[in-house]
Amino acid sequence: MSISPSEAIEAVFLNPSLVVEDDPAMRERLGRVLSTLGGGEPQIAWADSIATAKELLDARSFGIALVDIGLPDGSGVELIDWMQTLHPKVPAVVISAWRTEETIFAALRAGAIGYLLKERDDLELGIALRSIEQGGSPIDPAIARHILGWLAAQRPLLPAVSVADAPAPLPVALTPRERKILELVAQGLSNRDMAESLSISRLTVECHTKNIYRKLAVSSRTEAVYQARRHGLLH
Repeated sequence: MSISPSEAIEAVFLNPSLVVEDDPAMRERLGRVLSTLGGGEPQIAWADSIATAKELLDARSFGIALVDIGLPDGSGVELIDWMQTLHPKVPAVVISAWRTEETIFAALRAGAIGYLLKERDDLELGIALRSIEQGGSPIDPAIARHILGWLAAQRPLLPAVSVADAPAPLPVALTPRERKILELVAQGLSNRDMAESLSISRLTVECHTKNIYRKLAVSSRTEAVYQARRHGLLH
């Protein structure tokens, strides 16, 4: 039985992390990133194949699994699907260079709670992973934009929404700055890009983003943009 991300994140970085990655340089990077998230030296189990990852998951408990797509003995999607059946309490986040539509949707359908690209710098990966502790589902901005484009292309196939089905007004209005940040999120900009564009710090962008999530009652960029369009906040 599948569980929601919010039920699986209580101690995500307090428990050991499983990293399923066969590239030594990327393993070293992820080790550095994870070291910034916990309360001390991170406990990390390393797997360079699906078979090794399954053995480790059967042998001990993990707070999170970071999974690459291209592995020597198959696709990381296969591992995530297996985890949903046998270890559903371990949230899986894809960190990969693969960005094809087929792979992205396959991973999310299999049960991944996030999809990040290796091209992002260590700080961006760390910020994205930390969002899981607040119930977030970290999706790389480029991936989020891809998903939104796909949803827009499907619009003619979706049933019309009647006036009775229209969403109620937001209980708390977005500030002009929050609406501007929401527009940049919809354009697929990263936190760093938004900070540079608005001449503010990345921490300020994060604070505004958290307020937007709270006001829209969402937990990810994709959901925020979707709800913003439903409420007429984006054009």
